[in-house]
Amino acid sequence: MFAIFLLGIIVSSIFCYNILRSNTEHELNRQANVLISTMDSIRKYNQDKVNPLLEKQSEQKFLLESIPSYAVSEVFNILTNSYKDKYGEYIYKDAMINPTNSNDLATEEEIKIIERLSEQDKLGGQNIAQGFLTIDGKKKFYTSRPIKITQSSCLICHTSLEKSPKSLQILYEQGKYGANQGFGWELNKIIGTKMIYIPAEQVYKITNENFILIIGIFTAIFAVTIFLATLWLKQYVVQPLNRITQVAEAVSLGEMDIEFKKHSNDEIGHLADAFTRMKTSLEIALKRLVKKVDRNQNQL
Repeated sequence: MFAIFLLGIIVSSIFCYNILRSNTEHELNRQANVLISTMDSIRKYNQDKVNPLLEKQSEQKFLLESIPSYAVSEVFNILTNSYKDKYGEYIYKDAMINPTNSNDLATEEEIKIIERLSEQDKLGGQNIAQGFLTIDGKKKFYTSRPIKITQSSCLICHTSLEKSPKSLQILYEQGKYGANQGFGWELNKIIGTKMIYIPAEQVYKITNENFILIIGIFTAIFAVTIFLATLWLKQYVVQPLNRITQVAEAVSLGEMDIEFKKHSNDEIGHLADAFTRMKTSLEIALKRLVKKVDRNQNQL
């Protein structure tokens, strides 16, 4: 019985843990997508509302505030600093194949994600990827969406150095950026991916907390079930069988006046009936044997 209980706990634990981890990843992925959508809204607001207001100033001096990705990065930093308990360890990155800012340069693993998203885009598949990556020796859960150039206005600063604003050209001449950094972008092409990184420990922590709670409930349910099953077996199976065994032993020693009492109409009751019939048959056989012995003695 204990082995069944233990096996049930182990199987349930494995099954439960996998479900909880999958649900945790799904929930964190949902949260990450909400954040990415929020960052996209900020990006669009900056591009549609802020850029036109800074257009004249940008002709004389290149303003970082006019860059949508800069606005997104700054807002995300404010978010993580303001809500450290919830988002303090979250990381947002516009991982690009050829960015203007080298901090946005995609790693080898991120390039693979960009290539995968590009293939999905060509096939008309889903425009999202998620999984685990190791960054600086730490495992991270990531959610990503592609960065796709859909407006020609985005190419003003990213087609070529010659076609970029004069204020931006000055920064390149001053060595702020590399010679070919941030150029060669094409319309309707995926040039990078928006990444949200979440510490893998957070995934495991949430999963483990829920797992301990659920497995505690399962253990309690199994324990109560096994306890009740044991009581039932003892009362309705073990004890009746013990009584039948005791009567059978007594009959085997010649105590024919003892009876196999029937207490139920189940299999145990049928067994008692069978032993009663056997006892009756045995009594008849013994009586016949006694008569035969007496008759033989009289003949002698």
